[in-house]
Amino acid sequence: MSLDRLREHKGAIAGVLGAGLAATAIYYIAKKSYSIKVRQGRFRDVSLPEDTYDAVIVGAGPSGSTCAYYLTKNGAKVALIDKETFPRDKYCGDAVCTPALNILEDMGVLKELVDNNEAHFADSGGFVSPSGLAYIGQSQEKLGGAAACAVKRTNLDKRIAWKARDTGADLREGFEVGKQNPTFDQEEGLWTVSSTEGKEVKGRMLVIADGATSKLAMQMGYCTEPPKGVCSRAFIEGGTHNVDFDGVCFYQRESLPGYSAIFRHPNDELNFCYYLIPCGKDGMCGDVSEADLKRLHDGALKSDPFISKAIGPNAKIERMRAAALRLGSQGVPQSYDDHLIIVGDAAGHIDPLTGEGIHTAMMGGKAAADTILEMRECGDFSAASTRVYQQRWMQLFGHDFAYSKKGAELIYKYPILLDACANEMARVGDKMMVRWAEVMTNMRPKTYFLRPDVAVPLGFALLREWWAQKVSGRPDKYKTGLI
Repeated sequence: MSLDRLREHKGAIAGVLGAGLAATAIYYIAKKSYSIKVRQGRFRDVSLPEDTYDAVIVGAGPSGSTCAYYLTKNGAKVALIDKETFPRDKYCGDAVCTPALNILEDMGVLKELVDNNEAHFADSGGFVSPSGLAYIGQSQEKLGGAAACAVKRTNLDKRIAWKARDTGADLREGFEVGKQNPTFDQEEGLWTVSSTEGKEVKGRMLVIADGATSKLAMQMGYCTEPPKGVCSRAFIEGGTHNVDFDGVCFYQRESLPGYSAIFRHPNDELNFCYYLIPCGKDGMCGDVSEADLKRLHDGALKSDPFISKAIGPNAKIERMRAAALRLGSQGVPQSYDDHLIIVGDAAGHIDPLTGEGIHTAMMGGKAAADTILEMRECGDFSAASTRVYQQRWMQLFGHDFAYSKKGAELIYKYPILLDACANEMARVGDKMMVRWAEVMTNMRPKTYFLRPDVAVPLGFALLREWWAQKVSGRPDKYKTGLI
């Protein structure tokens, strides 16, 4: 009987190994192909016509504003347009991971966030597995710094956009792109982007950075389908809850590979969010769909034994708000074309396992700026040169998407894998927690879990967990409420 049960989970082990080999192959193919160079072109010695820009960036979120900052910092002329007026809100989990923190520090934005009490660095954090195994550790000391911090998007986005403006970008707020697609003059090599009010801006490059639903990319045919992921958010007033940690993810079995999370903000305020990750049948996020989000969100707050206890009976919780997620380049097979680049959420630059996209958006925005600056110097803006941008973001983070997708499939089919990770954390402490945090925040690739010094202990943890669940009959803490 025990052998039969062990065979039930052989697929999990085989799947992990197979996914790792596939992801490693993709990484090295992407790395090898990163030999494409920006070409010399006909605009090398051609000055920009008056009242035109090197780049028109549609969308002043983290990806667009980061791109604008690095372009203007290096002498390019940029129009940064957005339909909203800053500060404006954006619904997400508000977790800013290490790669984004590094860019924010380089831009001088991180200091502004800290000085204005708009960022809370996560020290104590962890996760609760599908069987209710919990581990919360102190990762900051072992990492030498926090793996993430919580920043409200109202504050984050305005600081980055204003930094781009102060560096020289022409930030045009309240500029909604009209229903007519931007037009491209092949002879002059210029885009014309018009607003609903009839205003126009012209530029050599068009950068599409207008978010997951990307009205512009959809209209122009670069995006072939609506986003399939979704997330929720609700702030909880400081002083009204019982939470004593900085960030914890809760992997409820029903919504795998999705999860919910609590992140602490300054002034003891909390962000409770729920992520549904596309997986399994088309249109589904595991066994649930987008339509289940509110039920899952509200149900977790009221009935989840871990979350309801942490929040307490007197918490003042705002109503749920939701936003679409385009994960793993879903629906955007190509993020470049002649005189055009797509960045951030519009390009699907969101990790398909974690749903995190702020750091990938900023990394992609910086890669876009670097490529445009090279094209500006060489005078070629054709797809042969803009393709360099796609190779760069693939090398930075895109190679990891395939493994993230496979990882989502594995934990959906074999929740015991998450239980095993929690099991190993309980055994070795923060050392394993740090490894988990590094991988989940893009400090290391997902293939890091396949290193012998990581994979072998996790393999034994999987066996221990299988024995505890299938042979010893240890109760499921989520089902029994024994927390």
